[in-house]
Amino acid sequence: MKKNRNAIWKLRKNKRASPLIEEGILIGLALFAFVLLVAIVSDILGFTQDIFADVSDKLRNLTP
Repeated sequence: MKKNRNAIWKLRKNKRASPLIEEGILIGLALFAFVLLVAIVSDILGFTQDIFADVSDKLRNLTP
């Protein structure tokens, strides 16, 4: 762990590698935000599907 931290620290000090690390962090952050957004949309769609299924069942039970 300490070895990895030292390697990252050396890359951070290197002026040529610094933009690569910055871009890697930004790509990781964007990927995390995308996954979070997909999870939220998936939950919303599942919730609405459950509501429509419940309403559909109740309407089916009203008709003789």
